[in-house]
Amino acid sequence: MSDEWDWELQQNQTAYTVAELIKQNPNIDGANITLDMEFEPNEGADAATLEKALRTFGYGVIVSASGAIQASITDIPFTFESIWTHEERTTKMALSRGFAPDGWGFWEP
Repeated sequence: MSDEWDWELQQNQTAYTVAELIKQNPNIDGANITLDMEFEPNEGADAATLEKALRTFGYGVIVSASGAIQASITDIPFTFESIWTHEERTTKMALSRGFAPDGWGFWEP
């Protein structure tokens, strides 16, 4: 459950990743991207309720044959704050429905 989740570690990993990517490509800083987040099911995961919750918040959702869920949001700025806002929100939704985060990615502008 989310009470046991290491939010500080997740936030620090995201901050580090964003900073490193901006260091490698300064043009990406603040550019609009489509952010994709992946979630893997645990035992007892409820894909239907997670899909509904994500769609309610405006995320595009793809459910794979293996049960993994990809949530996407378009036109957000490539900044730590923006990415973390969406990552934290979707992770809370996922954890409460039996899924665990499995990373994020984006299409370079």
